[in-house]
Amino acid sequence: MRPSPGDSADHYGGPSRPRTKRPLSQDQPPRTSSEDRSHPRQSTISELFATPQGAPHSPETDAQPRKKVKTTSSHRRSTQSNTPQGMVNPSRIANRIHTVIDLTDPPLADPTKELTKWNDKDGPGFLPHQGAKKLTIKNLKHTQRTTSDDLLKRTWTRVDEALAAIFGGDRVDLSLEELYRGVEGVSRVGKGEELARLLKGRCKEHRDRIKTQLLQLASTGVGNVEVLRVVLDTWTRWSLQVLTIRSIFYYMDRSYLLLLKPPETIDVMTTSLFKTCVFSDQKLKSKIIQAMCELFQNERRGHRNMTDASLLRDGVKMVHALAAYATEFESELLKTSWQYFSLWADQESTDCTLANYVKKCTAMVDSEMARCDSFNLDTSTRRELLTMLEGFLIRQKVDILVDIQAVSELLDAHALEVLQLLYLLLQRLHLQIRLKGPWQAWIKSVGSSIVQDEQRQGEMVIRLLDLRTKVDRILKTCFRKHERLSHALRESFRSFINGRSNSQPGEMIAKYIDMILRGGVKAIPSTLGSGAVTGTIADHEELDSVPGDEEAELSKQLDRVLELFRFIEGKDVFEAFYKKDLARRLLMGRSASADAERIMLAKLRNECGAAFTHNLEQMFKDVDLAKDEMASYKQRREERGSTDGVDLNVNVLSSAAWPSYPDVPVNIPKDIMKAIDGYTRYYKAKHSSRKLEWKHALAHCVVKAKFPRGNKELVVSSFQTIVMLLFNEAEDGSSLSYEQIKATTGLSDAELMRTLQSLACAKYRVLAKSPKGREVNRTDKFSLNLQFSDVKYRIKINQIQLKETKEENRATHEDVARDRQYEAQAAIVRILKSRKSVSATELMVETIGMTKNRGALDATEIKKQIDQLIEKDYMERVTENNQMVYKYMA
Repeated sequence: MRPSPGDSADHYGGPSRPRTKRPLSQDQPPRTSSEDRSHPRQSTISELFATPQGAPHSPETDAQPRKKVKTTSSHRRSTQSNTPQGMVNPSRIANRIHTVIDLTDPPLADPTKELTKWNDKDGPGFLPHQGAKKLTIKNLKHTQRTTSDDLLKRTWTRVDEALAAIFGGDRVDLSLEELYRGVEGVSRVGKGEELARLLKGRCKEHRDRIKTQLLQLASTGVGNVEVLRVVLDTWTRWSLQVLTIRSIFYYMDRSYLLLLKPPETIDVMTTSLFKTCVFSDQKLKSKIIQAMCELFQNERRGHRNMTDASLLRDGVKMVHALAAYATEFESELLKTSWQYFSLWADQESTDCTLANYVKKCTAMVDSEMARCDSFNLDTSTRRELLTMLEGFLIRQKVDILVDIQAVSELLDAHALEVLQLLYLLLQRLHLQIRLKGPWQAWIKSVGSSIVQDEQRQGEMVIRLLDLRTKVDRILKTCFRKHERLSHALRESFRSFINGRSNSQPGEMIAKYIDMILRGGVKAIPSTLGSGAVTGTIADHEELDSVPGDEEAELSKQLDRVLELFRFIEGKDVFEAFYKKDLARRLLMGRSASADAERIMLAKLRNECGAAFTHNLEQMFKDVDLAKDEMASYKQRREERGSTDGVDLNVNVLSSAAWPSYPDVPVNIPKDIMKAIDGYTRYYKAKHSSRKLEWKHALAHCVVKAKFPRGNKELVVSSFQTIVMLLFNEAEDGSSLSYEQIKATTGLSDAELMRTLQSLACAKYRVLAKSPKGREVNRTDKFSLNLQFSDVKYRIKINQIQLKETKEENRATHEDVARDRQYEAQAAIVRILKSRKSVSATELMVETIGMTKNRGALDATEIKKQIDQLIEKDYMERVTENNQMVYKYMA
């Protein structure tokens, strides 16, 4: 059959498939004869390879399978690039024409010429239907086929030789790459399982040899540490050998062993073998674990050795790698640790003081945790060891840690570091609240000793402020401002401050404030100044500011005193003494700063309310009104032109707001008395309904004195002025006896002796006493000191102040108690007027609530006041429904 002109050529050399003839498209013109001549018609695959009719079939050709021949990409590209577009590739046609094809020939340079050569050689015409009779590939080696068993045997022989060298510690003569290729080939032909079995057998044999050596070593009586050292050396060599083996069997390990269920990789297999080597025998295992525990115990005892530390670290790594840490090592380590911690805690708590025990416990915990990190122990082991430490060192010894006597010694010594460590130890088990008992007991003990110390009453407030500073620093730096411990501190202060029946702390606080307001910053004790720092901790979170602004420093000190003032329940005692001291400062001009006085008054108002400071504020108003009154009086005198040589200044005070002062008899000089009478007439003319009572003991004067060595201005009291004016009338150089001065001035012995002592025996001696001495006697004589001199022109001569006698102090407290009774009665009447009828219990509770800010009243005192009010017919007691009720009587 001739090929059809419409068939297309097939580009593949395989058997052709029948294809339908594609008709020409309507818009495609038919080829002309010229086109046929320039472009010969191409045959289809079916035309080229179809067998002609009658042609005989070759049985050899039909029986022998055809081989696929691959051509290089460069050959294909060259052939395709040299083939004209639209023509069949002659090289592919030649594959079906000739019997022999030389694949080693270079690509065809001109396929058309080669095609012509083929046609001339084989005869006229193109005979595509005969097909390829035989395909021969030159220069192809014919290898003999090898079975998988032979490949396994030949590969294992070489690998076994390499394993022997590896296990023997010798150099492997064969190439590791060739061994790897051999194992890969065996694995690819499906013999990986048998190869893995052979490898495991060789490893077991080597393991057995190692085990025999280690068992012999363990049975010879060698020390545990030496056995551990040999085992670690063996493990190190084993790991290096496994590393080489794994590099040879890597393909089998990744392609076969890893895919098993469960995976049986070389690492898993070799690790399991070595684990059975060292841990299957009980004696050998015991020596290894005991050696590691011994090394750990040596580290705890301080017997540190770098070699032993490295040995222990390597041992921990080995048991981790062998997955024997939790099953073999951890339990034994915890057992030995239990025994060690128990004995250590019992011995140290008995032999050491609390301070040393706390320090050693802290060091023990820190070092144990550091060892866990250093030797790579598991977090479970770290947690168990920490639990043991806290149990033995803290929980079982908590009674020793919070012993009142021992903790009090630490607080007395102000051992901030130890107290901080003690708190942190107890905080680990949330037992820090157990410090509340010793904390309160120590504060109460120290505070009560300060308050009850009769010999050092003048230092009471200073010592209390120093105590408050210490406990605040302990609470802040050691106890981390624990809320309940802070509350215990306040309760302890309130307890011992109000423990005394005579309310001494309130009095002492008032006197301390008076000292500060009179002296200013200079009067602040050095132990309480801003620069005072106590304690031994170097990293206090906050230190007091450096003193610079005096007003700020003064305000700060007043705030510290008010912290003590808040604990006082009987604030009426404080008010009584504070009022007396304030009156003296205002009248005698002894305040260091008027602003400080105002600041203190504002602080008291904020603390106790406006009712508490009402009288105090009235005292300041009286002083201001007196200044205005004096300005008006002086202006009137100037208008009238009256002069008497005395510059008089008078303070008119309301008796209700100011404290009461006794009248001291004294003879006033005529000039001064004349000025006093003039002001009295002026004031009565202006305020006819008021009565003036002159308190000469509170007056002070500025006297101009002429001495041979210079003139001076002397700031003295009224009594000092009266005594000095007597020497103006005496003759020059004459002296006055004590009795003469007493008769002229009319002063009592106590006042006169104090006055003469301040003028003749103090720092500034404007009078000369005969005989000389520091005490004034009735037989002494006094004269003007003509040798007196001083660099200052204005000199203030202080009056010798007598200490307050016990009788005066007792009288003040009795006045306070009497005022409390009146306040209690007033509170009861106010309650009854608002309620009309109230039960006894309710009346008692409400009365205590209304009077607690002024002073503490017990139930017995309130009952006495109720009885007095019943006697005065303010109220009556009746019984209603078997209950006692009080009713108000209008």
